[in-house]
Amino acid sequence: MTREQPTPILGVQPRGSLNPRILSQLQRGMIVCPETRARLFLSADGRALVSGDGGRAYSVAAGGAPLLLEGAAEGDEFASSSNMESEYSPEVVAGQGGVLARVRNFLFNDRRSENCRRAFREVFPEAGPDEVYLSVGGGPARPSPHFTNLNIGPFPNVDIVADAHRLPYADGAVDAIYCEAVLEHLYAPGRAVEEMHRVLKPGGKVFACTPFLQAYHGYPHHYQNYTVTGHQRLFSDRGFRVLEAGACVGPMYTWISLTQILLAEYAPAGRWLARAWLLVSAPLRALDAPILRRESAHVMASTTYLVAEKAP
Repeated sequence: MTREQPTPILGVQPRGSLNPRILSQLQRGMIVCPETRARLFLSADGRALVSGDGGRAYSVAAGGAPLLLEGAAEGDEFASSSNMESEYSPEVVAGQGGVLARVRNFLFNDRRSENCRRAFREVFPEAGPDEVYLSVGGGPARPSPHFTNLNIGPFPNVDIVADAHRLPYADGAVDAIYCEAVLEHLYAPGRAVEEMHRVLKPGGKVFACTPFLQAYHGYPHHYQNYTVTGHQRLFSDRGFRVLEAGACVGPMYTWISLTQILLAEYAPAGRWLARAWLLVSAPLRALDAPILRRESAHVMASTTYLVAEKAP
């Protein structure tokens, strides 16, 4: 088989130098071709990842993320989605730490359950130099500095560009996986969960948060939401042992956010009414704290969470 020349994907020119996080994983044999699972190596000029037999080559984007997609079509569709472009824009990333961002977060954050926040801390403790915490669908935020962000496009703070249905990691290479607000956008979520199981080390864990009662939000598509039991079944049917599951974001957030969308989409002068509703309802978000302590919180939860383990 002849070597394919590195080709740009998603309109990004192959001029980058591989980022250090991925370079370290590459040197340890963790990064593989998403199609053949053959180990990948850095090319002589440092601008592509190539398979050992020379049959496959993948460009490195200007930002240093390798573009491990077989074709541009699906990635282009995601990357050109107006929702993704706005959420992942450099301007949004730059403003995440500003004063206005902190005020917005205080007023409008989703006030997650204590069980969900505790579970996150337990699954992702301080990582050692050789541990890999993979964030599937990660970016532009990095909830832990130890996360390796994987996404379908070379957006800010994305370390590796790939498809969740075909993870470019070797079997048993990853210590833990973070997956938030991703499964609803995948046309074959079961396949993606199988991939998570494959790349995790024995005893490795997944922490997943997925919508239950949320309106349609396409990136560019939105295929399904999950009840707490549906979330558990998705993972248990694919070899995982579910350690815990429950409500992540509560019923008050559900009511407030769905009312906002109802106004914005269907009411006259809806955009202004929706903004006014967000301001008026902001104090009500605090009511989720006592509700989330109830066993029945999942019945109207905006999102559910779970922790699942690959058998040791």
